[in-house]
Amino acid sequence: MDIKDLLFSSNKPIKPHSGALLISEPLMVDSYFSRSVVLVLDEPEDGGHFGLILNKSTDMTLKDLMPEWEEGEKIPVYCGGPVDLQRMFLLHTLGQNLGPAVEVVPGVYVGADIDKIIEYIDNGGEVEGKLRFFLGYCGWSPGQLDAEIKNNSWAVNPFPLNNLLSGKGEKFWRKEVEQLGDDYRSWLLVPSNPSLN
Repeated sequence: MDIKDLLFSSNKPIKPHSGALLISEPLMVDSYFSRSVVLVLDEPEDGGHFGLILNKSTDMTLKDLMPEWEEGEKIPVYCGGPVDLQRMFLLHTLGQNLGPAVEVVPGVYVGADIDKIIEYIDNGGEVEGKLRFFLGYCGWSPGQLDAEIKNNSWAVNPFPLNNLLSGKGEKFWRKEVEQLGDDYRSWLLVPSNPSLN
């Protein structure tokens, strides 16, 4: 019996959509996507997909990107994905208070006005759990993500909880696997590096 037979149920794959979470299968070894959780932001009409990895931290802060802004030293930057690593994105829970934004899941928005972000932070606005900055994004050509889901590379949570901007790393991934229910409990038993087991 193959280990994959133990890890994957025969449930019909869920089609990803804007606002869904993708949770990587536990044996994925890609450096960007290993034990990752991706929020799907957009599903263009052509069938492609666009999203941000939520739980991969970097060693960077906003001060690295905006050296003149001292407060930026306190603000971590996350890796949103392997595409266009010069492009910055923001997810937040502050609605339209930071300028035009699009609600992706209930209570979580993408986009804001940079001047309003700086003003909010300079005035002592809370960041943890409220704002998360990302460099890069994930992109899939038409049909690519559907094929990856069919091949069990990803599990889909179509209705994630809105507490998506707190925590990081494998702990974040484990929390989201738990949200998938009993069919995915076996994922939690797979060590991060099976060769060391």
